Amino acid sequence: MLMRVLGGLLVLLVGMSAAQAASFDCAKAATPFETAICADPELSAADDLLAVAYQTAIGGLSKAALAEVQKTQRAWLDYAQKSCTDDAQLPKGPYNEDQVACLKGAYSARMRRLEQSRMWDGLRLYGIESYGVIPDTTAEPDAFNKVATREAGAPRIDGTGEEAQAFADFVEANTPPLVEDQDETSDVQRSSNVINVSASLISLEINDWWYGHGAAHGNYTITYAHFLRGEKRALVAEDIFEAEGWQVGVGDLAVAALQRSVEGGIWEDASETAKTAAADPTRWSFSSEGLEITYQPYEVTAYAFGAPKITLSWTELAPYLKAGAMELVY
Repeated sequence: MLMRVLGGLLVLLVGMSAAQAASFDCAKAATPFETAICADPELSAADDLLAVAYQTAIGGLSKAALAEVQKTQRAWLDYAQKSCTDDAQLPKGPYNEDQVACLKGAYSARMRRLEQSRMWDGLRLYGIESYGVIPDTTAEPDAFNKVATREAGAPRIDGTGEEAQAFADFVEANTPPLVEDQDETSDVQRSSNVINVSASLISLEINDWWYGHGAAHGNYTITYAHFLRGEKRALVAEDIFEAEGWQVGVGDLAVAALQRSVEGGIWEDASETAKTAAADPTRWSFSSEGLEITYQPYEVTAYAFGAPKITLSWTELAPYLKAGAMELVY
């Protein structure tokens, strides 16, 4: 029999190994969630994939880290069942077509989070998450969104050493909180994902998405946070640039790059905003090609262009760089 999330993972969560885990027999499906999994081939396939992803994610974790991932998985199983309902409660009847599609989205999001649990350049990383779902008491009877959902995830280094603790403190201080008050009229997804690990640096991409019920579309921001492993602190601009007036020089380069990359150019009054943002390390990511700077939707051009990203080559940035900066960031 194929491994299923409810059959396999719930057994894993109480401490049994993957080899001992029971299979989920669809002939014995007893809840609307189980029935939905068995009735829909795509959801059934997603359930199988998630079981494998979970087993992979917990491989090699310490006892303490495993307990955190297990706690998160329990929370997700409860959340997944409730978030695709009209009342934020465990369903008593079958999921409808739209609700099954919602469940597929919940599975996809959970698999992306589990992919954060891996070895990366000698570090064993894993993710912890929090979930929330409450009724939207302001929703009209025919509203599409009758519950408000909240998802938040952040990475951790498995271990009890100084670096692991310093990184946990850094994540708490520099990324959105895992737990906070929930707005009943909005859906929120916040994720802090590791995008690069080197001997010097751990870089995070922070995605903050929210949707106010009834709005034409959701909104989002993309920012970054960089942990200097040697100093055990957040990277600041002065770690990369030191020449006098570098902010002006980098800002001018950024505006020119934006004008080239955005069809029709940026808004006339957005140049100063673009220059200021270019000097902000929370907008930076790094590659061998150069410094990547991300702008937010609506910040310098229309929403249709998304979050514009430009790359300033290390060659053109050379007059402003601090000695050793390139070796530090990639």
